[in-house]
Amino acid sequence: MFNQNDDLLTTVGKIIGLGVLGATGACLLGRLGFKYFISQNTSKILSESYNRNLFELFTSRNRTNPVLLVDTNLRAESGKALMRPLGTPFPMPDFSGMRFDAAQVDRFPTPNDVEVDTTLVLGKQAARPLRLDIPILLGGMAYGTGLSKQAKLALAEAATKVGTVTNCGDGPFNDWERAAAKHYIVQYGRTRLNRDPNVLRQADMIEIQFGHCGWTGIGSKYAWSELTPELRRAFGLKPGEDFIYHAQFPEVRRPRDLRVLVADLKEITGGVPIGIKMACGKYLERGLAIALEAEVDVINLDGGQAASHSAPAAIMDNFGVPTVAALCRASRWLDSQKARDRVSLLVGGGLESPGDFLKALALGADGVVIGTIALIALEHSQEFKSLPFEPPTQLLWYGGRSHHRFSRKEGARYLANYLRACTEEMRICTRALGKTALRDVSIDDLFAIDDDTAKIANIPLLYQPQP
Repeated sequence: MFNQNDDLLTTVGKIIGLGVLGATGACLLGRLGFKYFISQNTSKILSESYNRNLFELFTSRNRTNPVLLVDTNLRAESGKALMRPLGTPFPMPDFSGMRFDAAQVDRFPTPNDVEVDTTLVLGKQAARPLRLDIPILLGGMAYGTGLSKQAKLALAEAATKVGTVTNCGDGPFNDWERAAAKHYIVQYGRTRLNRDPNVLRQADMIEIQFGHCGWTGIGSKYAWSELTPELRRAFGLKPGEDFIYHAQFPEVRRPRDLRVLVADLKEITGGVPIGIKMACGKYLERGLAIALEAEVDVINLDGGQAASHSAPAAIMDNFGVPTVAALCRASRWLDSQKARDRVSLLVGGGLESPGDFLKALALGADGVVIGTIALIALEHSQEFKSLPFEPPTQLLWYGGRSHHRFSRKEGARYLANYLRACTEEMRICTRALGKTALRDVSIDDLFAIDDDTAKIANIPLLYQPQP
């Protein structure tokens, strides 16, 4: 028995020894092979002309933005206009070029036990103003052509938790969304949707959607065959009928027609605020003048960094005034018209942090509108239900491959937490400025750290002494 065990141990030892020798040999051969491969190819890279040189791949790709590389290949693959989600990735002027002053010696910060007012009233002169607890609004994100039912419910529930408003977007009004939202904006868009007076009367505000940064004001179409039976019912389509986004409102053929539409909506709704949403362009002030003439209560500017569920890449990359510049122009123009008591100004597009939000208020916005950053907060800790094989947005899109794994309850909780945190940080910054209300933060509290920002916002540069 002892001899048998001894023989077994000897055999095992030999096998292990052979294995170690084999592994050592393989490692050595691998190292030699790798060294040979590197030396041969390095020699070619350093000796062959560029037209045959593998390094040409690096030089050509290094001069091209990675997004453009992907965009180019997707265009080459499909031969169709490229649709890209969530805005342009290319840099534009933003709020990072400005900083706040601090109250210390010449004026004093606000004590911690003094409450900072964060409330916002939209449509101060409307018969039924919209009163919110915070000045951060959830932007228009449509059910069906954008988000899933669970994602839309999560947005509505989060908004209700913190006392702000959600927006049906350019999709259909939904009873289940209305029931979940304390405050609800109905978009009056360029489709057949949301025309029923019974629907309009359920809104806390109406937003006439002339366009947004992703699509400006152009039209689009969803073919009958592209839509699920559920969406065909939600859109009220007849068999075989396509869903059309028109480029124009049939009832607004001339600028003065807007005044009639606004008056009609005020009468139907009993006086809730009536606003317009528009992308920002070269002649922004002309649009503002038409809005004032129409006696709208709210103007919502969609700046150049705004996003969409899916929009033409060429539009997002090449159209629109950057958000910070559009806001500064609009604020100055409204001041020149002495119209700030008549109309509320909202702005959205690339706003991502409490600092961005407060700077926007300082530059003249009454409230800020968020979209993409709200979706990121909504996904928090759930994104790995989709990653690494699908983007996290597949949890939120209607028909997304992972949409059934999204937890509405968790999403609403995380987004509400994000909004609470942002609001508290804005309170902290407001105290640091010696103010007691977010609405009291002004352009006088800002200075610029670069020339472009100073010119855009008309604020002093950091090296310019102030009296």
